[in-house]
Order: sequence, then structure tokens, then C-alpha cells
Amino acid sequence: MFALCVLLAQLSPQEAAKAWRVADGYEITLVASEPEVMDPVAMAFDEQGRIWVAEMADYPLGPPSGRIKRLEDTDGDGRYDRAVLVAKDVATPTGVLPFRGGVLVPAAPDILFIADGVRETVFSGFTEGNQQHRVNTLVWTLDNWIQGTNGDSGGNVLLRDGRRVSISGRDFRFRPDYSGFEPAAGHGQFGNAFDDWGRRFICDNSNHLRHPVLPLGYLARNPWLAVPGVEEGISDHGGSCQLFPASKLQERPNDHFAAGRITSACGLTIYRGEAFVCEPVHNLVHRDVLQPRGASFVGSRADKDVEFLASTDNWCRPVNLCAGPDGALYVVDMYRAIIEHPQWIPLEMQKRVDLRAGADKGRIWRVAPKGLPIAKARAPGVADLAHPDAWWRSTAQRLILEKKDLTAVDALRALAKGPAPLGRLHALWTLDGLGALTADDVRAALKDPEAGLREHALRLAETRCPEAIAALAADPDARVRFQCALSAGPDVEALTAILARDAADKWTRLAALSSAKGLCAKILERLPKEFFDKPGAVELVRQMADTVGASRDEAQIVAWLRVVAVEAPSRWRLAGLSALLTPLKRAGMKLDDFLVKADVAKTVEGWSAALSETALDRAKDVADRVGAITLLAQLPGRASKLDVLLQPAEPAEVQAAAVRALGGEEALRLLDGWPRYTAPVRRELLAQCLGRPKGAEAILERLEKGQIRPVELEAGHRDALLKDPSGTLRQRAKDALKAKNADEIEATLAALYAKIEKLEPDVTRGEKVYRTSCAVCHRLHGQGFDVGPNLGSVAGREKKALLTDMLDPNRAMAPQFQVYLVKTTAGETLTGIVASETPSGLTLRRANGEESPVLRRDIAEIKAWPASLMPEGLENSLSAQDFADLLEFLRRGKVK
Repeated sequence: MFALCVLLAQLSPQEAAKAWRVADGYEITLVASEPEVMDPVAMAFDEQGRIWVAEMADYPLGPPSGRIKRLEDTDGDGRYDRAVLVAKDVATPTGVLPFRGGVLVPAAPDILFIADGVRETVFSGFTEGNQQHRVNTLVWTLDNWIQGTNGDSGGNVLLRDGRRVSISGRDFRFRPDYSGFEPAAGHGQFGNAFDDWGRRFICDNSNHLRHPVLPLGYLARNPWLAVPGVEEGISDHGGSCQLFPASKLQERPNDHFAAGRITSACGLTIYRGEAFVCEPVHNLVHRDVLQPRGASFVGSRADKDVEFLASTDNWCRPVNLCAGPDGALYVVDMYRAIIEHPQWIPLEMQKRVDLRAGADKGRIWRVAPKGLPIAKARAPGVADLAHPDAWWRSTAQRLILEKKDLTAVDALRALAKGPAPLGRLHALWTLDGLGALTADDVRAALKDPEAGLREHALRLAETRCPEAIAALAADPDARVRFQCALSAGPDVEALTAILARDAADKWTRLAALSSAKGLCAKILERLPKEFFDKPGAVELVRQMADTVGASRDEAQIVAWLRVVAVEAPSRWRLAGLSALLTPLKRAGMKLDDFLVKADVAKTVEGWSAALSETALDRAKDVADRVGAITLLAQLPGRASKLDVLLQPAEPAEVQAAAVRALGGEEALRLLDGWPRYTAPVRRELLAQCLGRPKGAEAILERLEKGQIRPVELEAGHRDALLKDPSGTLRQRAKDALKAKNADEIEATLAALYAKIEKLEPDVTRGEKVYRTSCAVCHRLHGQGFDVGPNLGSVAGREKKALLTDMLDPNRAMAPQFQVYLVKTTAGETLTGIVASETPSGLTLRRANGEESPVLRRDIAEIKAWPASLMPEGLENSLSAQDFADLLEFLRRGKVK
């Protein structure tokens, strides 16, 4: 997450104040510093204007010694000059949320409630692990929950009733009375932010702005819908984007050599409608402007060629942000020489530095528009629900609900009809929290001129006036239509209207399909003809077909076929038929049976000539060609000529589909063409061979002869060979796939590095090596796929350390890159990292960014694979010169 700098001279708070460079129109002042505050990582203002601070004094490797402090400004000058130690020996505290006179503190394995003289465990079971990847950042949300961030570590959380809830791959939320706890969409690392309208944003170390779009609760309604993901990166300048630091670039194990790039994004906060994120590696705060884009958003750089806030002081470590009651933005500066966790620092580098230098330091800074006065503290009330600053609105709502103040109902109902849109919004949700919201209140909000209010009114209408929801299917605002698709439930006409307009938006498609359980055929036959020529139409048909097939319901499948298979195979009809095949196969069902029952078998057989033409036509869309090949495999004798597609000029997806269509017997013959196939084709070929009686033996023969290298086998292939029913073949597999031990790896590393040091590297050649050997799993400079770590965050490591990562990829794996092996009930074996999880399924991601959504009911077995996706034995694939060139490219980047 963070980085390491060479020890330079630390600055006093007064000197550090002069080192800041701040955006035009803003000024920065010191609020608190050591000894009142040390090692701060999070802060929050309570209703009395006091600052609660989480101090991670045990970072990076100390025993539990974190502190919770309360800072007070005794003379009202804006400088917090009094510190009260409320709790000590807290294990790695990662947040503070004012609550019932104290604070809620995430401190894995627990969430604690801490107040004067009180320390109570609220929930437990969060995974500990690396301090940079723990549960963190609790936020009181607009809809009266408390939302937290997973931190990449997950956990099986123990509730007060004795149940446990897994948050693997997901964030979480709970009720303020602790009565409800559930996983939530998104998988953030350190940061948790909401805009004025309750839309949530998260970040990870190299992706500074992500939006969880689909709420998990809605997805649980349709267990047949395979959802590939629930969130997206929304920065238009990409992950690991370029930065403009004011400080000098220092020696860092996790920093790009050529130019500053985001490698440690954290503390994401929405302030005055803009997204701000800390970047402690580069001693700065980055700012983005948010703009709507369909159901989601896009974030654009707000400051050209500079950053919103940057320090020339290399000890300055902004790690978190907080919007205050005075309308200012507060910056939490941990102030450390070394902010990288030792897990990612080479041992030889650790010996040269003090890992805890600066542990007795810490600063909090106030950034505000010039001339903004310091607000006097007072307890917020109902009128403050309409305040222009978010702190007042959120705090007022929390206090009313904590007190269960029913005397406020009349004032709230009046505010719900008032002139301030955000006041109306908070009044509605506060009434809801008090149990005083009526159907009439909601009906009025459904007609509100403000789109954001209509969006929230739809959620509130689900239990109060569901009959009024469908009227908003034609709303002019895309986010309102998106929410209507979620809230409308099984309303065929409303869902059809939304899809006819918004099929190009992937999130609205999924929202509508989550409501469309059992309705896909009815929606399809209602869509107008002209719809199928619009963007997103064919993808919608594919998704609906997949859902219909996954239902395993004969009536639905037959109804679908009667709509799809009645005319010549247009693009959408082809998609609607071919997408049925995978879910039917997993269910052990045959398409032929349903074609007969739907009385369309002869019609589909008549498609064969058109399917062959599509399959062979390189001008056609790749997805259409794959669909045609898949369908040809279902027609007797029609797939036998598809081996002509196994040519380098054909897209890998087309070649893989041809291998799949040709089947197992043909696959054994196709092994002879192994050298000319790319990774996706090889993967499919191995899968087909391993499903045949002589397949394992054929693969082992080629492994033993060196025609297939162990590095070319994925986890699923290795597992199948090592578990072959034949003891003889199992032993041969063990011998062929035997990995080097630690001593052998060290010897190989030393010998290879000695050669590399004597060679003259070439960056241009190194980029070519990167494209062929690394880009299938790693992203750098916009090239490659997000399967393994983004190399923008690791490329500056010392050459020997980086070479170690390559030759011994299993030495240290971050939790988010754990490889899983999934076996389906149909006998398929899938491998990859878990890209996302939903109530109905999960998505595995592997090399080349290929993804496989799998419904939970189709999973027969899932287990963690004890190795990285990055294969061992890379030294057998690349020469010493290749390694020298690659390492130079990773350290220096492209030649400009």
C-alpha cells in the first residue's frame, strides 16, 4: 500500500507548514501535532466539536499498542491544544466513528465501542494479517446503517446471536443497534466515502476511485443471474495514474522509478462534491471531479499537472481525510520516514533504516477556502438536516435517531416539504429511522423535482407504496431509471421500458435482470424490433439467455426458444440460442430436447449454412463467431471442419471455441500443433484432453519430452494430473511437475542474477518481453490485465528483489491474489482469483483478464490453490538477456 523513503531530515510542525503546496484559493494551517497527537491514521469530529483520533502506534510490527485520543480546542483558536487518552493498547485501530457519546473503532479482529471508562466488543472475527489490509473506516450512512470497509482481509464475523457471517470479497454494514449485519457491495482497501446523495466510493492502493454500483440485497432475489462484478473503477485517468508530487522521488521498494504514480491511494473522502484521496508515498492529496455516466460516474482530474495538496517534505504522510463542521477539509498526517510495511521491503533494505522512525510524531492539518472562519461548536438539530455541509446533516440525523426523538416528527415532516433538496432527503430518511415515514410522504417524494430524491423515494416506496414505482420507468434521469429497475420487482412492462432505453448501460441491464426472475421470455417478446440494432441489445439477450438456461426450468427454456428460434439467425437470435448452452451443460441438460419441445428443431437445423458462414467470416464480430461455432457443435457432423480455424490469424476466442466444438477425441490430435497456440487456446485444449481416457497420458508424454513445459499448465490442469485415477500416471505427474525447493531457487536466483549484472539491458526489448510474458496478468502503462498486482506499484523494487518475485512467485501472495480452484457439478474445473462475490455466485479471473461467473448452486467444490497464478520456472522460458531487458523496462518504463 505504501512506500519507503531514504531517511532525510525531519521537519518541525512549523517548518512542515511551509513545505505544503496548496491549490489556488485554499490555505493550510496546523491543527494539532506531537505530543498531543502521534501516529494518527483516522479522525472524526463529534457533536461537541472535539476531534477523536485513532493512533496506530503499533505500526508496523509492534504488539497491540494503538491509542484512542480525544482532542479539544480549549480557547477556540482552531488549535487543538488538549489531548485526553481514552484507550490504550488497542490492536491496530483503523478508524473512529462518533457514536453514543464515544466512538466505534475497527481494530481487527474486533469492532469496539470505546468511551470514557468503557471498552466493549461489538463484533469480532475480522481477519488480522497485514495492518494495511484490515477492517477500517466506519461511516454512518444516509439510510441509517453503519458501513465499513473490508480492507482485503475479510473474516467470518461473529454476531451477538452467535451466528457468523462471511465477508470474503465484500465490504459490510450493520444496524446501529447491532441487530443486523450483512455483506455489502464493494471491496475496498482503506477508505470509505459517500457523496451528498448517498452514493458510495472506495479505493485500493493503485485504483484511487471505484464505485460499488449494484447493491447485494437486490441481487439475492434472482439466484439464476450470474453477475460478473458489482463495482467499477471510474477514473478516466486510470489506475496507478501519473501524479505531480512536490517532493523529491526517494528510493522506494514499491514506487515506479521513472515518474510518480498512484501506489498508495487511501483515505478517500468526498468534500464539496469532489473526490479527494491521500497518496502518502508521494506526500500529497489528489483531487477528482465526479460526473454522472449512466448508472455510475466518471472521475476526472481536477488539477492540471499539479496536485490539490502536496508537500516537499518526504516525511509527510497524508493517510486520511475528514470533512469538519466548519466546512474545511482536515488532513491526517502520520508523519513517518517509512510507511511501507516490512512485508514488502527487501531484508537488505530493512537493515539500513529504522522502520519506526517518526513514531513519536503526527500532525493534523486544516485545508480551507481562504478566509473560511472557524465554526463554533454547538449541538446540531432538525434544522441542520438542511445545512450545506455534510457533517451537520449527518450528525443531526445520527443524534435524532440515537435519542429516538419522536418530538421531532412534525418538524421533520415540514422539512420534507421544504425548499432545500438535501434537507428533504435527510428528513425522509430520519422519519424512516424513527418509524414515522408514511406512504403519503413517499408518494410526494416520488414526484420531487430533484432526481436524487426520486431515486431515494423509490427505495422507500418498496415497502410503503410499491404500486407507485412503475411510473418512474420513464424518468428522464438515468440513476432514477436504474433504481426503478431494482425497485420495480416483477413488473414486466416497467422492466421492458427501462431496458428498451438503457440496454447500453451494463449496470441498468443487471439491475433489471435482478428483478426479472422468470420473466426474460416475456420481456424479450415485448421489445420492439428496432431495439435489437441498438448498443447493448445483443449483450442483453446473451445475459437473459444465460439466466434462462441457469433456471433449469423447462417452461422458461421452451418459452425462450419459441421467441428466439423462429426466423433466420440474426445476431441477437444467435446470441439468444448459443448463450443457453453453457448453463444447460452445467445442469446436465441437452438443447436438442428443448428444441423439440419448443417445436423449433427443424428451424435451428436450417441455420447450419448461415452458422458456418458466420463462424468462418473474419469480418464478423468475435462473439458472434464464437456463438456460431458453439451452436454448430450441437448439430450432427457440422463441427468436423472447424479445425481450419486453428490458425494464428484467428482470434484466440475463435480458436478456443473451435477446440471446444471439435471435442475430446480431436483434441488429442490437436496437441501436435501446441507450439502455435496461444494461452487461451492451450487452456481449452488441455481441458478437452483431460476429459478423455488417454488425455492425461498424452499430456504427460509431451511434458516429459519438453514439448509442453510445466509453466504452461494452470492450477486446474496440475490438479487433474496429480489426481489421475492411475497411480502410475500420478507418479509421472509428480516427477514432471516437481517444483524446486528453497535452496534450489536461491541457487538459480544467484546464478541468473550474476549473469544479468554483466549484461547491457535494452528498454525497448524489455517492453516486448513484458508484452509477451507479463501483460497477460499484470498492468503497466495501460498495457495488460488486472489479474496480478499492478506493476505501477511494484516496478521500482531493487532488481534482485524483483527477480526473486519472478522466480519464486509463491513466497508472498497478497490475499486478493489468492488462487482458487472451482469444480462444478458438471465436472468442469475452473481456476483464477476471485474477482467478485455476490449472493448468487462468484467470478473467477485468470490470465488475459478472462472471467468465468459461476453460480453457487453449480459449485461442487472450491478450494484455495497453494500457489500463485504466476507460474514457477520462468527461468526456463526466458534468457538472461530477456530478464535483464525486462527488469530495465520495469524500472525505467518506456523510452520517451
